[in-house]
Amino acid sequence: MSGDVEFDRIAPVYDETRPPPSEEEVRALAEILTGCRTILDAGVGTGRFAIPLRAHDFDVLGVDLSLGMMRRARAKGITRLVRADLTRLPFPGKVVDAAFMAHVLQLVPDPRPVLRELGRVARHRVVIVLPEWSERQTTEEGRELMRRYRELAAELGYSLPERGTRYRHTLNDLSAIAPPKEVRVVPGPSSLGLTPEERRGRWGTRMYGRGGLPPEVHATILLRLQAEHPTDLAVGTRSHTERFVAWDPIDLHDAI
Repeated sequence: MSGDVEFDRIAPVYDETRPPPSEEEVRALAEILTGCRTILDAGVGTGRFAIPLRAHDFDVLGVDLSLGMMRRARAKGITRLVRADLTRLPFPGKVVDAAFMAHVLQLVPDPRPVLRELGRVARHRVVIVLPEWSERQTTEEGRELMRRYRELAAELGYSLPERGTRYRHTLNDLSAIAPPKEVRVVPGPSSLGLTPEERRGRWGTRMYGRGGLPPEVHATILLRLQAEHPTDLAVGTRSHTERFVAWDPIDLHDAI
C-alpha cells in the first residue's frame, strides 16, 4: 500500500472535514464484535473509530502507514500504534480477537492481500466498513470547483499535488472473494443538516488540506471562487449509509 504522504499532508485538518461515526454505526459495530475484546484497527487514521471502540471497552491496537495521522490519534489517547503496510502486518497469526477496517479498501487496487492479512491475524471476526452513497450532489459542479481551485492555485504560483487513485470495490466484488457471514446496513454521518456556510467551510478545509497552501493563498482562492460561484460553492451535500461486512477469519484464509 501507499498513500502515507498524501495522508500526512491532510492529517492536520482531517478531523475538521469528516464527522465522527454515527451512533448507529458505533452500536452496530459493537454488536458485530460481541465476544471480542482485542481489536486491530487497520488504517486507524486519527482514531475516528478507535476512540468510540475504546469507549465500549474494546482494547484497540491501531495500524497505519501515515505517521501524521497516528500522531493525531496518539494525541487523543490511542497509545498502542504501529506503523505498517496492511498487506504485510508485522504480527503473528491469530494475535487479536477481531480485525476492523474502515475506508481503506478504496486505496488499494486489489483487496485480496489486505483481506488475507486481516484474516490471518484475527481469531474470531474480520469487519470491513463499505460505504454506499445514497445521495451525492458533488457531481459536475463539484468537480468543476475543484478544477478551478487547482487552476487558481497555479495562477498564484502553487502546483497542487494530485490526489491518489481511489478504487470502488463493491459488496459483490468482496462476496466473490469470500461470502460474508453478515452484512449490516446502518446510517452513516450526514452533511444534510449543515448550513451552506458550514458545508462551504468543510469543503474549503478539505481542499486546503490536500494542497498544503499558505493560509492567505487558500483564503484568496476561496474569495475568488465565491465571487465566481456565489450560489453553488457549498458543495458536498450528501447522505449515505454504511455497510458493515463481516467474515469468519478462516473463510478469508481458505478463499484467498
